[in-house]
Amino acid sequence: MNASERARRCGLYQIGEVSKIGGISQRTLRHYDELGLMQPDLVGDNGYRYYSLQTMLKIPVINYLKMMGLSLEEIASMMQHSSLRQARSLLTKHLEECDEQARLLAEKREAIVEWSELVDEANMVLRAKPKNVNVKYLPQQELLGLKTRFSGSFAESVVSLEFASYVQGVENAIAGPVILRFSSVEDAVTAATGGECDVWLLQKPIRPIDPKNAFVRPEGMYLSTYHVGPFEKLDEAYGRLLDFAQENDYKIAGPAVERFVSDYWTTYNSDLFVAEVLLLTETE
Repeated sequence: MNASERARRCGLYQIGEVSKIGGISQRTLRHYDELGLMQPDLVGDNGYRYYSLQTMLKIPVINYLKMMGLSLEEIASMMQHSSLRQARSLLTKHLEECDEQARLLAEKREAIVEWSELVDEANMVLRAKPKNVNVKYLPQQELLGLKTRFSGSFAESVVSLEFASYVQGVENAIAGPVILRFSSVEDAVTAATGGECDVWLLQKPIRPIDPKNAFVRPEGMYLSTYHVGPFEKLDEAYGRLLDFAQENDYKIAGPAVERFVSDYWTTYNSDLFVAEVLLLTETE
């Protein structure tokens, strides 16, 4: 009796039939055989492979484990083990990988959402081109901060290689606008006119931060105005803020904050640059 006749008597299926029923290619079935993952029940003298229904039931199991991220080698090992401990160990490993991937995906989403909101804000400001001054309350916020030197170039501060290296060094990720904090309006105007001064580079961390790496923006009432166009003309925004403060009896607490809404991260067309300038006021 040849292999074909034996296969028919035993209710075995040829590899082509298995391929159609299981929805996988014959090449994949041969690869499964090489790995010891799913071997045929009978191989004829002509090399034809035949499979029982019991063997074919491995196909959905393999597909399910592949969906969970297990490699074919891991699946083969899992199917051949003599203890469920190995299965539990493999599943735990992949569960941890899923948790890490989910965390990274959530970070990516947060960064995309923050950037999208900045683009929307910039578009709104570019349409309206407001030059009014507002008074707004800002809550306390923990930011990643690095004190450095403003070299006279906004591009080098807003897209700072030093700050990017610092964020990586503290194993964090950032989202939202870049913020420059100057100790005084005078320093901010110096920077806007091409001078050098000390500055804090700040940005919102996505991951929890060590308190020693945190810069706490104080809560309080801030004078706010938008600037549209080249950042080298930010002194105009400070002029509006100081005039408003004098006319309305506001006392400036000291720091000057520049929150970059659209900048070199989004475009190199300076006509599309938008920054919000904020001055903390003194409160009794």
